[in-house]
Amino acid sequence: MNTERLEDRVGRRLRAARIGAGLTMREAAAAVGLPNHSILVRYESGATQPPLSRLAALAGAYRTTLSAILAERDELVTLIAAVERTNHATVARLRAILEAPYSPTACPDDATDPIRLG
Repeated sequence: MNTERLEDRVGRRLRAARIGAGLTMREAAAAVGLPNHSILVRYESGATQPPLSRLAALAGAYRTTLSAILAERDELVTLIAAVERTNHATVARLRAILEAPYSPTACPDDATDPIRLG
């Protein structure tokens, strides 16, 4: 269980996503229609929680997804964003793999038909 406050986790992820997208705070604010960047300072510090509609807009501006920003665990952020951006056929293949009973021979280490995300 993650003991970090949700506001802090979301703020930290927003900052990382903004930097990853190569945007300054001013550029990010302009991208989502904010009059100035001061509200982004409060979001990224965890002082204020953005409404979902703004959080979704920021995720889009940062080329990630709302689900990735809200993920419970940091190691899932990239995976969640990649799965959400991939096509329906790949999602169906992933779902089939995850729902299938485990068999060490069903998925050899040197699989010739890897699933590609993104």
